[in-house]
Amino acid sequence: MQFGNFNFFWFLFFFSILGFSQNLEDQIYDATDIFIAKPSVSGLEILRNKENQFVSEVNTKEEQLALVILSCNKAFYEKKFNQINNAIKSYEFAWKNYSVNNLANYDIIEYCLKPLAHLYTITGNYTLAENTIKSYLFLAEKEGNSFQKTAAILNLSVVYHNTGNHKMAASILEKELQNKNISTKQRADLENNLAVNYIALKKYDDASSLLTLNKDDYQSIKNKAFISLQKGNSVLARSEFEKAKNLFFQNENNTARDIANFYIDEASLFLKLNNNVLAKQSYTNALKSLLPFLKQNILPEKSNIYGETAFINIFDGLAFLEKSTTRKLAFYDLSFHASSLINENLVSQESQILQQVEDRKRTEKCIDILWKEYEKEKSSLLLKMAFKYAENSKNTVLKERNNQKTLLQRFPNNKDLKLQNVLLSKQESLINEYVRLQITHDNPTKIVKLNDDLTTLSIELKEVNERINKTFKKNEDFSLSLDTLEVKLEKDKAQMLYYFWGKDCFYSFYFNHNKIHWERIALDKKNIDILQKFIHYFDDSNAINNDVLAFSSTAFSLFNLLNLKQLEQHKTLVIIPDGILHFISFDALVTHKSETTTFSKIPFLLFQNKMAYQTNAAFYIQNNTSKKNNKIAGFFPVFKNTNAFLEYSIDEAKVLEKNNAVLFMNKNANRMNFKKNTTQYSILHLSTHGTSGSFTTPATLVFYDDVMLVNELYGLENCNPDLVILSACETGVGKLQKGEGSISIARAFQYAGAKNILFSLWKINDYATAEIMTNFYTNYFNNHSFFESNYNSKKDYLQNESISNAKKSPYYWSAFVYYGVIDTPKTSYLYYLLLGLITCIVLFLIYGRFTRFLKRKEI
Repeated sequence: MQFGNFNFFWFLFFFSILGFSQNLEDQIYDATDIFIAKPSVSGLEILRNKENQFVSEVNTKEEQLALVILSCNKAFYEKKFNQINNAIKSYEFAWKNYSVNNLANYDIIEYCLKPLAHLYTITGNYTLAENTIKSYLFLAEKEGNSFQKTAAILNLSVVYHNTGNHKMAASILEKELQNKNISTKQRADLENNLAVNYIALKKYDDASSLLTLNKDDYQSIKNKAFISLQKGNSVLARSEFEKAKNLFFQNENNTARDIANFYIDEASLFLKLNNNVLAKQSYTNALKSLLPFLKQNILPEKSNIYGETAFINIFDGLAFLEKSTTRKLAFYDLSFHASSLINENLVSQESQILQQVEDRKRTEKCIDILWKEYEKEKSSLLLKMAFKYAENSKNTVLKERNNQKTLLQRFPNNKDLKLQNVLLSKQESLINEYVRLQITHDNPTKIVKLNDDLTTLSIELKEVNERINKTFKKNEDFSLSLDTLEVKLEKDKAQMLYYFWGKDCFYSFYFNHNKIHWERIALDKKNIDILQKFIHYFDDSNAINNDVLAFSSTAFSLFNLLNLKQLEQHKTLVIIPDGILHFISFDALVTHKSETTTFSKIPFLLFQNKMAYQTNAAFYIQNNTSKKNNKIAGFFPVFKNTNAFLEYSIDEAKVLEKNNAVLFMNKNANRMNFKKNTTQYSILHLSTHGTSGSFTTPATLVFYDDVMLVNELYGLENCNPDLVILSACETGVGKLQKGEGSISIARAFQYAGAKNILFSLWKINDYATAEIMTNFYTNYFNNHSFFESNYNSKKDYLQNESISNAKKSPYYWSAFVYYGVIDTPKTSYLYYLLLGLITCIVLFLIYGRFTRFLKRKEI
């Protein structure tokens, strides 16, 4: 119980029944205390109804505080009765109420923020967990509360551990252990958590030395068991784990989730001991602790599953142990379902991408299972199932944002959809500010304020999302009809190569003439060497020119490795890359052996097939761009008189100027001008510098006065140009995230709403870029096709006799890749009108001459 009984409780209760009038504050406290005296599920429902009534009536700070205390107590028992989502909502409501109204005189850390962060952690909402813990860490430091500060460090280490950031977890734990004022119990907890992270980092001796300090703690003994196992002493490991188990079950306060997680650890131990029978029993026991009504060997109904990370661990474990392919996939599908329920409560890209990483690993396992069956049966059904798994795992964050924007376009007056769009934009703006401050290490107080603002905004966004999901049914996956895909390909007169990148292999799906061909390509040393060698040829401008024949040989080897021999020649090719294939320009692959060093004569794939890329099959099907106008805005900071001077960028600007584009040159190509003008133009052209970022810093786009981080681009409101051209270095390069692809500047524009995009894969040459862009616009203003213009710009570059052979290396012309619709050139009806008119005149003249000839003949 978090709120003690009032003095004279029964006295007050008796007189309240008699109808004595009370003030609202007392009514709230009484309702809370009555429930605490006899908590039950039915009592929770009564308390909820009372809370809803009180919400509309409270005015004073005293009444607001009473309501916060009611909400925290309600959340405590909702968690106890396994109503996890309700508990999270109650704690969120309490925290929002407490912070917005600047309340005091209540231990908000102990009774609200700590349990809320814990619930975020167990439901996989790690970003909100981290933000919430940092909020009460700051409060604890501000109040000089050493106990809560240490508690915050402990809980933060759990978040870092669960997200795989073991080094960070170990670092903050090591630092806190230097604090001499922490209690004996907290020191033991810190040492246990540190030992767990040392085990993950394979520092077994360091972990052992810590665990000897806590002999009677079940966590410590359990950790010792896993260290013994790592050192090869399976007998000791088993003995230690049994001792830990006995100690664990002596605690009568263990929740169903605590018990489930202990059995999951036990199953993990048995798996490492190669005892699959006992491992399966442990997973079954874990499942029964969460679903006690479940019968033996019966798959649970999806309706009984809720968003809980323990379910995912259980179902993944049972799937691994199953022999039947059908049951394996059924268990994995239950994991996907539990993951999707968790994902519904995630409101930041970072947390959604983290969740997607685990889904992607599971997807790979499912596809591997189906491949083994496919090798035996060659069943088209298995192939289609594998493709569905692959597609469902691709770009789920981008797809979700695209769905949100599409829904807003269909229902522009829906208040919740409009609010969602505003909040998402504001969230990215806050994250952008937060990241910039972290990079510069400026104003730590403001960082704390931004963290609190992000937490409050996230809670509001969750509420809005829930209302939207109730109004508009949310699909669990992004599955598409293969029939629809085949119809689209036929319409575009195209073929498709679709890749799925795994740990030990990658798969290709080839679509052509309503047929699908599925291949598995091993990622052995030989194949990895070919891929890496080809990519490294584009590290600098001299690598290819230094040995053209060696490059041609590598490019041909990669052509074969990627199964491109099967392509139908001179037919449009749609490529959906994955993994490091995102960084390969397929244009530069070579279709057959060549001994020439003249680049325009090398048989590049560019000469055989026109190519367009897409991030996933769903986007390819949906993208039917009809251009709203031809208004172009060009941003050219140029950076004259600096080391960053883009001399040939001026030539690009001149081409646009001839075609009535609006140009923002030099100091006018600033960050604010760009943000103001993203909604007004059909084509946005950015000729500037860009960076791909690193593991610690995000990708950036450089303007005259400032840089723009990807997060700021994410937050651009109502940005839906027909085309964005990123005439800058490495705009398609960024940190690779499983499933989501490259977290690059190009992806940021896709997230913001760009329909089609043209961007670079490496540090491009200024002169060659100007030539390519000049060719692109010359073609575009003739045919009004993005797709055709991109293809012709490269072909024209190679066929330009004024350009030297050295400058025709693929390094110079193949960096740009086009992700977008296959739009056909616009028909020039004026041309046909003139042609028809000329034909008529010619026929009239011929007819006149012929009739005069006949008349002369008659005479």
